[in-house]
Amino acid sequence: MTGYPGEVFNPNLTVPRVQVLVALASGLDLKLPKNPEQVLQQTYQDAEQIPQWAVEKVAAATQAGLVVNYPETSTLNPNQPATRAEVSALIYQALVESDKAEPISSEYIVKPQK
Repeated sequence: MTGYPGEVFNPNLTVPRVQVLVALASGLDLKLPKNPEQVLQQTYQDAEQIPQWAVEKVAAATQAGLVVNYPETSTLNPNQPATRAEVSALIYQALVESDKAEPISSEYIVKPQK
């Protein structure tokens, strides 16, 4: 992971959900889907709100099962600040993807259409 330009650390800034997903997808070096826009359009009703720079990584995170959305799995809210609980759930799913944690069944884990 890299920080802001000029080696600035901003601990009081909020982090949008999309940035958390991009950081996790990048850190895990997830395989990018062949058609990321299609993955996102089929999965999220607010896919158009995902910034273009994040489309591939968010699609990769979605396909890998990292995304946990509450209360509706079809709404990503990509630009909403991530809560500590959301970040914890996303990190846990990243650990599951890395075979470092056991999967937990939840209706809020996004399951993309195949």
